[in-house]
Amino acid sequence: MSESIQHRQLVEFLFVQALMLIDADTKDFICLDSLVSSTMPPQTDEGFRPDLFYCYQKKLIIGEAKTSKDFDTAHSRQQYESYIKKCSLFQGQAYFLIAVPWMETAATFNIIQRIRKEYPGNYIVKIHEGIGGFL
Repeated sequence: MSESIQHRQLVEFLFVQALMLIDADTKDFICLDSLVSSTMPPQTDEGFRPDLFYCYQKKLIIGEAKTSKDFDTAHSRQQYESYIKKCSLFQGQAYFLIAVPWMETAATFNIIQRIRKEYPGNYIVKIHEGIGGFL
């Protein structure tokens, strides 16, 4: 399935956000599900492949980009749950980054909060909104 321009921009946005969480000399460990990356992110145990994946020196970052058309589908909810589960089980510092258009931020937050209740743990979820002319 071809990805929309908006989805590609959201993935690029996630990449920039991930760079802010890691040392600059470890950026080559970031795997992107995009044409510009030579390494695909690994699948979770449930068979989902995130848009962004980084795991190095006890730091895990999983990133998922969603457009207005797919942020609230059953498939997306299953992905969110899979990624949150992986973060909750990680022994170290774990982040789940989600990039959505600004008008979907509140609804995405509500979905994520419901899922987080099922997976306690010491991990951080950040919902980034596409704003202005960028997305």
